[in-house]
Amino acid sequence: MPSTKSSLAAFLLALAPLASAHVLLETPVPYGAATLNTNPLLEDGSDYPCKQREGVYAVTKVNVMPIGQPQTISFQGQATHGGGACQVSLTTDTPPTKDSVFKVIKTIVGGCPSTNPGNVGNDPFGHGADKFQFSIPDTIPAGKNYTMAWTWFNKIGNREMYMNCAPITVPASSQRRFVHDAASDTLKERDFSAMSALPDMFRANIGSMGNGCLTPTSGSLVAIPKDNVGTNVRRIGTEALIPPVGNCGGTYGAPGGAPSPDTPKSNPQPAVPVESATAAPVQPTPKSNPQPAVPVESATAAPVQPTTTTVSPPPVSISTVPIVTPVPPSQPSTVAPVPAKPSTAPAAPPVIPGLLTGTCSTPGKSVCSPDGTTWGTCDQHNTVIFQKAPIGTKCDPTLGTLVHTKRSRVFIA
Repeated sequence: MPSTKSSLAAFLLALAPLASAHVLLETPVPYGAATLNTNPLLEDGSDYPCKQREGVYAVTKVNVMPIGQPQTISFQGQATHGGGACQVSLTTDTPPTKDSVFKVIKTIVGGCPSTNPGNVGNDPFGHGADKFQFSIPDTIPAGKNYTMAWTWFNKIGNREMYMNCAPITVPASSQRRFVHDAASDTLKERDFSAMSALPDMFRANIGSMGNGCLTPTSGSLVAIPKDNVGTNVRRIGTEALIPPVGNCGGTYGAPGGAPSPDTPKSNPQPAVPVESATAAPVQPTPKSNPQPAVPVESATAAPVQPTTTTVSPPPVSISTVPIVTPVPPSQPSTVAPVPAKPSTAPAAPPVIPGLLTGTCSTPGKSVCSPDGTTWGTCDQHNTVIFQKAPIGTKCDPTLGTLVHTKRSRVFIA
């Protein structure tokens, strides 16, 4: 019969794709950059939109986006959870509220924020996720300010919705007031009401703010309803799409088609091995043609150099090696965010009143709360902000120590 340690090792391997943090928007420069963290929206939707928090709409930079010019979305963090589906949306509200209407201008189905089948690394402050391009369509009125939203429904892990927002302005000089009408061969004034005809942003996994809609189980790529997907769609890969459940509205289908030949391709990189004692270094390399068996379309990906299984892990204290173990679903928990994005200033980011925080010794490692119902990631200021453990699980530092004597460090989702 397999030993207890062997069983634990197998259980930890199953947890390998679920890293200690996620990703956050790096460009365009988001609202509230000093307090933005990698957490998803709360499952009850109480921090919708844009992850409500202290300083949520503080402006570091207004991003200028002329009509039709390519814009780049890039990310910080390496827990890309096997990719998923993303959308880029705009609202005229600056700042937005829970009643704001976000209109979709770009949908990416599959491989967002990375085509990697797992995570691209273990560094919550690192890079390696793919970059994606979009542009402001000419149906958007110029000479105005907007709030741009990036939303993501992860493929692997808990059923969550991620949402980061950024302030943008569309300069008036980038758009012509009159356009040529081919049918009448005359110039006609541009119809700006077309923005209202764009689809509304898809929402799920946020309670009543998502109308009770839930994305499918972990490992499934969600099929965004046709009423929300829009016409500007990037389809990456050929994986089957699974409809969400609940009050989601609309019908479903595979948007887009095969990868377009004029789009750069990149091969997905292997998931980071659990045996590694340190995060794999991210090393950009020239793009190569995708494998013919699985055509993949993506924006420019930064490949990850996988590590080997022969690296010996460094000593780790008990409080910094959490392991998830099953407990009854009724286990109480406390909701709180993962550490905030680090600032270039020497001072630590502000602590939001009411959150459960603590001190820690090793940045980048996960820490259990004493009762095991919450966990967090140690940031560069040796501070941890705890969030709840997934339903049916418990963060167990004692068990983590027993396993860690034979294995390298493991992170929970």
